[in-house]
Amino acid sequence: MAGEFVNIRSAVLEDKIGIERLAQVLTPATHGGHQSGNSLSLLLNSSDHRIWVAGSDETIFGWLHAYLAIRVGVLPFIEIGGLIVDEQYRRKGAGCKLVAEALSWGKTTGLAVRVRSNSKRDSTHKFYQALGFKLLKQQHVFEHNL
Repeated sequence: MAGEFVNIRSAVLEDKIGIERLAQVLTPATHGGHQSGNSLSLLLNSSDHRIWVAGSDETIFGWLHAYLAIRVGVLPFIEIGGLIVDEQYRRKGAGCKLVAEALSWGKTTGLAVRVRSNSKRDSTHKFYQALGFKLLKQQHVFEHNL
């Protein structure tokens, strides 16, 4: 399958199972079916979030979630919150086409597009750099469990 044969479309709630299956690859310990489904419904109904899927009518092999990021003291931007392509479909154009959707949304809104990536994901960094993304900063993420 070459890149020109990759079908990209906006996600719908019926894509839930395929999206969740791939999401477990990103963060295996944090995904639960019912909660994830509720979140997906909220995201799909929000004008500030977009989810696109790559695949066929039968199989979803990739998705990208982007959202409008608004913070105090920072110009708004579009942030890619997650991108995953099933390992057997990588390097065939799906990831590039999914990112192109987020870039198109950014262009339409006049906003920059940003993405955060785990410091351990060297191949991911190279992927985004090849698409024209520039490294802005490195940071640590802290969490407090109550």
